[in-house]
Amino acid sequence: MTTVSFSGLSLAPVEPSDEDAIRQWYELRSAVVSADAPDDPPPCWVYELGSFRHPPASEIQAVWVARVGGSVVGGCCLDLPMLDNQHNAHGEILVAPEHRRRGIGRALLAHLRAEAARQRRVRLVFWVEQPLDPAAPDPAGQFAAVSGARPALFQTLRRLDVGSVEPAMLARLNEQARVKSQGYSLVQWVGSTPQRWLDDIAYLEGRMSTDAPLDDLQWDPEVYDAARIQAHDARSRARGLHMVTTGAVDSVGRLVAFTQISGYATARWFGGQWNTIVAPEHRGHRLGTLIKVANLDLARTQRPELRVIDTCNADSNPYMIGINEVMGFRPHRRATDWQLDL
Repeated sequence: MTTVSFSGLSLAPVEPSDEDAIRQWYELRSAVVSADAPDDPPPCWVYELGSFRHPPASEIQAVWVARVGGSVVGGCCLDLPMLDNQHNAHGEILVAPEHRRRGIGRALLAHLRAEAARQRRVRLVFWVEQPLDPAAPDPAGQFAAVSGARPALFQTLRRLDVGSVEPAMLARLNEQARVKSQGYSLVQWVGSTPQRWLDDIAYLEGRMSTDAPLDDLQWDPEVYDAARIQAHDARSRARGLHMVTTGAVDSVGRLVAFTQISGYATARWFGGQWNTIVAPEHRGHRLGTLIKVANLDLARTQRPELRVIDTCNADSNPYMIGINEVMGFRPHRRATDWQLDL
């Protein structure tokens, strides 16, 4: 990839071997998070560096840093799925807070559109975080709307104050779930998926792209196998992620549900609630509650300094929202997947 320019804006690719450029991307992201989400953890350098040095096997990632007069003013990222959804692309745009409202975002979007079209993609998907109050100023949402994109999937980010969780409440939830889930047992692990459960986790991961609500988002089912799970786990380790997982096993020894919480190498006080899913034929036994309560306990044991856990659910997913609300997760921000046809 070569450097390109738009009327004074120089846009250059960030190569995995160029640690200085990666550091500039990291500092740009840090400035954006500090300005837009000051109560979130700062970006993790181990994670950012690992993301460049250990790219995913399932997609091609390209990152560019934008400069004016040698100063970094923004950047963008384009992810191209290669195993499935080969007609889609996922984009991200960052503009330094002190350089906003100067057309930089529009120039970066034009570049991403051109690159995605060059790669024969027919649509570009953006994840945009927005204020919880729909009446509050929402420059990111406004930018997405005027670009011609359409909101496709409405979600809400919820945050759990770990210290405020009442042990008695968790014990009550656990007991109620155990009554409904007799015949199932729990398994837990820290880090990579044990060999024994790779095929079952692959099946469940694949169902995440079919069972979780997508509303109007045009995203095809994803196919997982044991090798893809192993590659994902290896990349997570390379990015310094600390993963704790709890699964439910049925009477014949098959893992039929799992949930995962992940944390960064830095900001150990923060965790992200990742995928939670129960196989369709095993729903209705409170397995979702059972594994989430157990995994929260495991995460707190592994990282006593854990204070905050964030999760995100489609607004059209009342079942999972209900579990999270009962556990103490409260709305924190809105998030929308915007879809731009090319």
